[in-house]
Amino acid sequence: MKKIFIFLFVTMLIASCDPIEDRDSLPALKSVDEVAQELDLKVESLTPGSNEIAVSVKDGSIVLWKADGLSSFATTDTLKLTSLGKKEIVCDVVTDGGIVSIQREVEVTVLEGLVPEPLSYLVGSFGDGVTWVYATDYGDGTQHWYLSSPTNWEELWWSPVADGTNPADGGFEDELFFSRVDDVNTLKITTSPGAEPKSSEFEFDADNMTITLKDMDLCDYDYVFVPDVRIYQIKLLNENELVLFQNCAGSAKNLGWVWRFKKKGYRY
Repeated sequence: MKKIFIFLFVTMLIASCDPIEDRDSLPALKSVDEVAQELDLKVESLTPGSNEIAVSVKDGSIVLWKADGLSSFATTDTLKLTSLGKKEIVCDVVTDGGIVSIQREVEVTVLEGLVPEPLSYLVGSFGDGVTWVYATDYGDGTQHWYLSSPTNWEELWWSPVADGTNPADGGFEDELFFSRVDDVNTLKITTSPGAEPKSSEFEFDADNMTITLKDMDLCDYDYVFVPDVRIYQIKLLNENELVLFQNCAGSAKNLGWVWRFKKKGYRY
C-alpha cells in the first residue's frame, strides 16, 4: 500500500513540474494558507512539549508528512519524534495546481515512551517492534549460522551452510520480532510464512549485553549443547545488525555458536 501511495505522489509531483506550456489548462497554484484552511490541517502536540505530534487533514487528501527523519502518507497520524528541540513538521499536499508544501513548527521538551539505546535498536525507538531475519546475504552467504571459537565469535571454525547442511527445520526463513509493551520485552519467532509464532518474554541486560529468554529457545539449535540454552551474548547490535553468540557449545562444551541476523529489508 505504501508503494502505491509513493507512486501516486511521485506521479503527481512529476505532472506538477511539466513545462509551463503543458500546464496552461491547470488551475492556479493556491497559497499555503488557502490549502491549509481547505484541508483543515492540524499539527498539535498531544500534551504541552510532548514528542508525540498529532497531525491531520481531511479524508481523501493526498499528503506526505515529514518530520525529524519520519514520514507518513496518512491523513490522520501521530508522529513520534525521538529528540528534543524545535522541530519542523512539513506536509506536502497534492492539489489540482501542483504540490503545495506547508510547514508548521513545534517544540519538543519531553520525550515520552522512548526506549533507551541499545535496547531501542532491538525493539524500536518506542518498543513498537522490529523484525529480524537471517543475514543470508552477509559475506559469501555462509556466515549467518556457524560454529566458532569459544573465545572469539568472529573466528569461524565450521559453517554447515558451506558444507550444504541446513538447519533441521529445512532453512532460514525464521523471523524474529522483538518488541516492548508496558515495560515487558517479548520475542515472537515465526519459522516459516503462515506458521503460528512461538512467543516468550525476555530480559535484556544492557550492562553485560545479554538476552535471556524465559519460555523457549532460539531457533535452529541443531549443534548447540549447553546447560542453559536461553542466555545469549549480544556481540553486535545496531540499527540493522544483530549477532547472538553462545560459548561452551557442542557436545564437548568447548565451542562457540553464532547466529547473525539483520533488520528485515536491510541489504548488505
